[in-house]
Amino acid sequence: MAASIVGLVDVALKVFQQIRTARDNVQAASKTLNNVSRQLEALVQSLSLVKGEERLQTDAIERKVREIIKVAEELRDFFETLQVQQQKRAARRFMHAIASGAKEEKELEGILSRLDSERDDLILRISVAQVGVVGNLDDGFRVVVNILREINEKVKDKLGVDLVIAKRLGETRLQQAGGEVPLNDTSIDLLGLPAPQGQAGSLSSLDTDTTSIYDNVTLGQARIMTGNVGVENWRQASGRKTTIAGNEFQGRVVIMTGDMGGSAAADFNSNFWGN
Repeated sequence: MAASIVGLVDVALKVFQQIRTARDNVQAASKTLNNVSRQLEALVQSLSLVKGEERLQTDAIERKVREIIKVAEELRDFFETLQVQQQKRAARRFMHAIASGAKEEKELEGILSRLDSERDDLILRISVAQVGVVGNLDDGFRVVVNILREINEKVKDKLGVDLVIAKRLGETRLQQAGGEVPLNDTSIDLLGLPAPQGQAGSLSSLDTDTTSIYDNVTLGQARIMTGNVGVENWRQASGRKTTIAGNEFQGRVVIMTGDMGGSAAADFNSNFWGN
């Protein structure tokens, strides 16, 4: 897992450098163009944190890095296409076109908006990582305070957010010299851990909630949420099967599937539905 994510982050950073080079070769004046460097730097900071901290290298974050690469490659191809177009036209005419908010400008805005959304989702996935969690189904789960505090400080410094589990423990416990703190049922649910054996119910034994989305073309902004926000106990939620296929999204589109409660639900609501 670690080697896979590190390799993916290196790929992403290489694509970002290609974007910078292509961007610098485009002679045009545009506020949107000026935002490219800022957004790339924010992504570099986020991905460098993931690359340098093995405890943040989860399956969910790996999948998100792959999605970021796809959008970044689209942005690189966009600038490379602009370079070709620029060579075929008079520079002054091209500068006027992109500065006036024509087709190229709107296309760029859409790509950058999706890139921003991907970073927001990456930060959300980082915030719910199972940092410092030890234990098993038989003995229950605990969190190693020193590890959680160390990683939480890095996340807060680089991304400006706290890990959800750090919020759950609170500032006082985070400042403890060390030791382990047992996780209660709510914290276990928030982190997506299986319940200790002997507790009633099983997610796989519950009814499955099936959602399918097919052949939609979305122009502009769209946010799709399938699941339950505010569920405090996974035993209260049904299983979930979501299929999203054949969609062609343009503009800013954000998709979230699953159930969550407590602090995770609060963080989700503040980030997912915002502008």
